[in-house]
Amino acid sequence: MNRRMAFGFRGTVLLALAACAWALLPAAALADQNQGFSIGGGVGRYDVTINNATEFGNVIDNYSTNDTAYQFFAKWRFAPFLALEGQYMNLGTNSSYLGPVTELRTHISGWAPWLVGTLPLGPTNSGVVGPFELFAKVGEYFYQYHADYITPAGVYLTSSDTYNHLVYGGGLGLVFVQRLDVRLEYDALNIQNTNRSNALWLTAAFNF
Repeated sequence: MNRRMAFGFRGTVLLALAACAWALLPAAALADQNQGFSIGGGVGRYDVTINNATEFGNVIDNYSTNDTAYQFFAKWRFAPFLALEGQYMNLGTNSSYLGPVTELRTHISGWAPWLVGTLPLGPTNSGVVGPFELFAKVGEYFYQYHADYITPAGVYLTSSDTYNHLVYGGGLGLVFVQRLDVRLEYDALNIQNTNRSNALWLTAAFNF
């Protein structure tokens, strides 16, 4: 097992242990706190910048593009302040034309376990609207990265592999009728062989 994979597995184990530890707290300690299961999804914009695409022999420089991304997730909220989330994340197919008929095309998709910390701002049973919530999250993204370098003669080089990286993010949410969470979220994704890779999301989740 290489160092990157070992780090990923350690991160996942730590997330699971933290969630289990919180779940085993005495019931009295969780009394009168909002908790439970929710499912949701969202759409967003994925942005990527590559200053030197090393997997193609350093022939590509200053690659920058974006695409529509989407996600689906399930979450268990142990308390108003802590949740464990499992997420499928598809970052779309990103294309950048490096010349009139020369293109670099990438596709990234995978799943991520997240530990989510939330700070409610205002009463948690305020009726139709509220509370506002600030949240931060950290996790590990396991994904497949596929790239094609396309020339006038067709696909010149192709690269496909699986990776995992530490990811983190945060944002602002608003709860409606105590059942619907709407959130604006920014994530730093640290995708392999990129100089900058992040996503801005608008998500919604239904709380059971």
